[in-house]
Amino acid sequence: MVHSARLALPEEFMDLMKLMRSLEEFVFEAIALLFFYPRTLLRIIFKPLQAMEYAEQEEASDKTDAYDDAVSPPLLLLITLLLTSGVGVALHVAQASDAAPLAKELLNSPQNLLLFRSLLFSLIPLTAAVLLLRKRRQAASRTALRQPFFAQCYLTSPFALVVSLGLIATQMPGRGLAMAGAIACAMAFAWMVGVQAAWFRAKLGIGRLAALGMGLGLLVRACAWVLVAVALVAIF
Repeated sequence: MVHSARLALPEEFMDLMKLMRSLEEFVFEAIALLFFYPRTLLRIIFKPLQAMEYAEQEEASDKTDAYDDAVSPPLLLLITLLLTSGVGVALHVAQASDAAPLAKELLNSPQNLLLFRSLLFSLIPLTAAVLLLRKRRQAASRTALRQPFFAQCYLTSPFALVVSLGLIATQMPGRGLAMAGAIACAMAFAWMVGVQAAWFRAKLGIGRLAALGMGLGLLVRACAWVLVAVALVAIF
């Protein structure tokens, strides 16, 4: 029995070392996010088209260290929504007390609510990617959708940040906060339409007016899908 225990010690030690290495990698990635998250977000805000082009290039390459100097687009969007959800919880934003059963399941579970909000905001990059492929007369496939979808996730992240915080402000007491939240949402929509127009113009080689119409139409379509999803949750 003693001999068996001695033989088991090296294996237990190796398992401990693997755990330590995993914790080391986790700590490094978590600390790195503190630097790369705001850096990536600011790059998107001030140079959105360059950031979207960067995402497409990273997706087109076969590099094992893709997004080595930034946060990957879906992760950036998820972290953004996680932070805004945390702000809402910290400020004790009131939830509807007479919500439908499915809505209560979402509202009472931070994980479910985060997942639902992620799906809602992901409708914007999905709609934009599908629209681009249609205008290019390309067949829709996972491979074809990936590059524009990831690029659009970058663009959606600051939009989601400002809109989420703006909506939280509109639910806080005081007319000043509500007005500031509404203005922030309006500015986010205007910025989003403008960048979308520039992106479609660069990708499709169309005029400014046509590109502006596509950018505005894209947001209208995405918002319509969001309203449908929210309505279904509110009903059931």
